[in-house]
Amino acid sequence: MKVFFIRHGEAMDDVEDRYGGWYDADLSPVGRESAKKIALEVKDKNLGVEMILTSPFKRTYQTAEIISSALEVPLETFVYLKERNSYGLLCGVNKTEAKEKYPDLVSAFENGQEVLGYESYDFLLKRIKILTTKLAEMEKKVIICVTHGKLLGAIFKNILHKETKNIPECCLIETDLSTDGNLTLIESERVEFM
Repeated sequence: MKVFFIRHGEAMDDVEDRYGGWYDADLSPVGRESAKKIALEVKDKNLGVEMILTSPFKRTYQTAEIISSALEVPLETFVYLKERNSYGLLCGVNKTEAKEKYPDLVSAFENGQEVLGYESYDFLLKRIKILTTKLAEMEKKVIICVTHGKLLGAIFKNILHKETKNIPECCLIETDLSTDGNLTLIESERVEFM
């Protein structure tokens, strides 16, 4: 099975300098334009996409809707594609405001410590294993998964064994997924490696 991963477009949490993670921000106007560009790019490649799966967060869903509309293929939410909640209770809080109101949480995050309410990296890796297993069980030949930067970073590092420097918004990553859930990188457009 071919699985194409796409990172969502720029979201309003970036524009408003908020901690993202599980904060449910809309796409920014720039993010919408980027989603339109990747939708046209994917359409021009004529990849034979059968369906699109997306994280349920607005920024990914809105990106996926634009792509789904351009390709005229069905779209479904898939919770395993959610972003890692590495910010815990800080999700959605403006970063300047957080330093004033929650210095203990900001200090914990900045020092690589646990932030109350966060998802550990080990749990993220368990979720990714479930994700690849469930994708492998689908009877499709080509799908697109619209997801987030931290999830993609973990896939690159721990599954594809590639260190990334930058996973830009609306990048396109082509992988092959075996029936036993193993991912192999075929091509990555606009992703920068170490």
